[in-house]
Amino acid sequence: MKKVYRILPLILIVAIGILSIRLFIVFVPKKAGHEDTKKGVAYIQSLEEIGGNKADSIVKKAQEKYEGAERRKKIAAAIKEGNYEYAFKDVLIVGDSIMKAIYEYGILDSSQVYAEIGAGTAYLDDMTDDIVAANPKVLVLHFGENQISGEDNAAAYAKEYGEIISTLKEKLPDTKIYVDSIFPVSDSAVAAEPYLSAIGAYNEAIEQMTKDVGVHYIDYDSMWASFDKNYYDLDGIHPISSFYSEQFLPYVLTEVGLNVD
Repeated sequence: MKKVYRILPLILIVAIGILSIRLFIVFVPKKAGHEDTKKGVAYIQSLEEIGGNKADSIVKKAQEKYEGAERRKKIAAAIKEGNYEYAFKDVLIVGDSIMKAIYEYGILDSSQVYAEIGAGTAYLDDMTDDIVAANPKVLVLHFGENQISGEDNAAAYAKEYGEIISTLKEKLPDTKIYVDSIFPVSDSAVAAEPYLSAIGAYNEAIEQMTKDVGVHYIDYDSMWASFDKNYYDLDGIHPISSFYSEQFLPYVLTEVGLNVD
């Protein structure tokens, strides 16, 4: 029994010693090591950079979406008021007599439409510097009626047209370029001028050219087919004034992404 009493103090002393050592380990801070933290810091900085870019991108997209929505509202209101000049303030239309009528009828300003009677690809080529100087957000090209000369010549025409468009695309990298199909004409016009029957072949060649060059193609066949009224002038080729305000210009806005709905 006496031996037990002698051992107990010894056990107590050892336990206190072990506890003291553990407390020392817990509460006394370790000496800093010499680990290289440069990689970790660089990684954190790179994450912060990426995060910043993503945030900027999100803000930019939200702003563009908001501005786009506001723009569409203003366009819709402008069209109801017949103010196509505002609706097309970022759009330049270049073409022949069919396009020239838009400003001759007083629907758009002459600064928004570059067009001449009898114009073709040569006119477009001559106007390249003026088009580049205007630097539009959207460029709509309408040519072809004056150069139809039989289905066999459609490919050559489209090639020449495409070469000029490629130049414009190179000089106007931020401009969205749209190429119109040639408008269909009335049966009476084809009867009077049989060469007009080649319009379909020319449109096929133009559409393929836009794919090759990398610009947008606007097909108007379905639009014309949907009409329940006659929009042709007496010659069966040129549209009347109401066609532009009621059909053509709203259709163009929809095609180029400035939807008026």
